[in-house]
Amino acid sequence: MQHLLVVFILLCLATPAIGQFTQPDSSFVQSAQDEAINSYEQTLHEQAHVYEGNEYLAHDHRIKIHPYYKIDTLQKGTITYNGVLYQDVPMLYDIVREELAVQPPGGGYRIRLRNDYVSDFALGSHQFSRLGSDSSSSTAGIPIGYYEILSDGRVKALAHRIKTVYEDISSGKYQAEYLLKDRFYIQKGGVYYEVRNKRSMLSLFPEQAKALRKYIRVNKLKFKDDQREEAVSRITKRYEELTK
Repeated sequence: MQHLLVVFILLCLATPAIGQFTQPDSSFVQSAQDEAINSYEQTLHEQAHVYEGNEYLAHDHRIKIHPYYKIDTLQKGTITYNGVLYQDVPMLYDIVREELAVQPPGGGYRIRLRNDYVSDFALGSHQFSRLGSDSSSSTAGIPIGYYEILSDGRVKALAHRIKTVYEDISSGKYQAEYLLKDRFYIQKGGVYYEVRNKRSMLSLFPEQAKALRKYIRVNKLKFKDDQREEAVSRITKRYEELTK
């Protein structure tokens, strides 16, 4: 949007200068100005749509660990919102509430986006899609929400990021923290399956189970909580290579 503003200003400033040298037809100059203004105003209108909504409310300040994806500062990303792609949007992904908060260009309070308008978004190299539907067989097996695409081939690996609040008042003083408990899924043949351990993973690929067991052993892949994501992602990609 900033680039369009620069172009618009330069075009307006350049019009008199053009007349000094070439004296173009005034109707052509006016038409060019009108087109630039309409394009700029249309872009402003489209960009403003993603900054419309209710105020995003911060979490309890007493909880020291943040509720967001990766970091607790604004990141610029892309969003497909109500069918329109927006780029370089400053935002936060609140995992606890599973919602996006965006910062308008002029500052002020952050806006909470409507989840049903968001089809996908990206933060850096991390791509998320909103999946899950009670009426669609293609999303059977997963609750509705945002899923990070870990592997995007014929067979897909996904992560559902989850943070829950754990509260403790047993000491007579309020204490709380966010607990991270991601869940992982494989999409195969139009159906999503949750992966909890090595057995559930290999059961999805019986024709390549022997080769995948060897791959797991050689690469020392584990399915413990903090290692499951790497294992799921790498095994899925290896399966794709074996079945090309």
